[in-house]
Amino acid sequence: MGVSVREAHDPKHRRHRDGREAAADAASLAAEYLYGDVLESVVERVPAPDLAAAARVSREWLRAVRAALRRRPRRLPWLVAHVQEARGGRRRAAAYDPCAGAWLAVPAPPRHAAPSHPRRPRRAVAPAPATPRRRTLALADGEDAAAVEVHEGGGWTACEPMPDALRDSASATWLSAAATDQRVYLVERATGWASWFDPASRRWGPTCRLGPDPAVTTWGVAPGRAGADERLVLFGAKRADKGAECTAVVQAWEVDADTLEPIPSASSDAMPPELSARLFPRDEEEDLDDIDPEPLSIGVCGNAAGGYVYNAAEPSHGAVLYELREEEEGKAKGAVARWEWVPCAPAVQAEPLGRAILACSPVGLDELALAVGGRGPH
Repeated sequence: MGVSVREAHDPKHRRHRDGREAAADAASLAAEYLYGDVLESVVERVPAPDLAAAARVSREWLRAVRAALRRRPRRLPWLVAHVQEARGGRRRAAAYDPCAGAWLAVPAPPRHAAPSHPRRPRRAVAPAPATPRRRTLALADGEDAAAVEVHEGGGWTACEPMPDALRDSASATWLSAAATDQRVYLVERATGWASWFDPASRRWGPTCRLGPDPAVTTWGVAPGRAGADERLVLFGAKRADKGAECTAVVQAWEVDADTLEPIPSASSDAMPPELSARLFPRDEEEDLDDIDPEPLSIGVCGNAAGGYVYNAAEPSHGAVLYELREEEEGKAKGAVARWEWVPCAPAVQAEPLGRAILACSPVGLDELALAVGGRGPH
């Protein structure tokens, strides 16, 4: 290989040349020793943000990445934080990888990413990207707050109005929503009234008041284990007894997706006190008898593998990851297999006066390549 006079005498160019040669040698060594089962075993341990870059090395590496994801799928969704600055309105976004335990800075979605109504504005209370053909459930802002429409194929279709028990709370602020492949489920956060909507048949299911624990003051719902007997996971928070080590108790119950009744054979799961204490830290004023404590408010987002519980009033406190237990025949156990603390996103901490919205989404190779490319965790 020829070397120019400038490269021979310039240390900077010699370092660049040596770096290129070292990279070529490393690539050849990787191709020689990393292939087949050995390569798949290595790829299984690669953090998710690096999988997109690994898949672009060669066709052999792409095949290994896909095989590793099939063998050990990463089903847990990522937690996504959307932040809007208090001044200027600039928007930022970050995503939490549950496998790597790290936050990534990702591009903020376009301002008008959601479909809008041609006649009057809509407030989408339950975007349902998981439903077939990407339908979106929306309710009207205006005279009839209970009006429901489905957006599909570029247009809106009027449906049955919301049930009477939910009409007074027809807002994303007061409703907790969960979307599965078939339905959208709504739960009134304060009262526990719940119902489901089928976008395909455009009809509402039964309406009932969920009450596995009368002391619960705030509710949230998320998808549960999928299958023939589809289930939901209902979360509830209540004030802990005075003298307890935490200020709030957060519990989870499995609910039948058709009847919205708790599963009789399943026991409830309680979030560890040390985690609920971080979501709802103790306020010195709460110890005073003449001061009423602030009402609790929880937010929940997830899928059939797991999700996140957070303080809806103070998202900057962080979140708690929950992973659902795989169904075991003949054993009556709760829905949650483990709980894990998730620190607050740096983007949320940097804007204490800004508006933060938390959501979650499954992430695959296409999303990784689009969102993070070759960047590493922040």
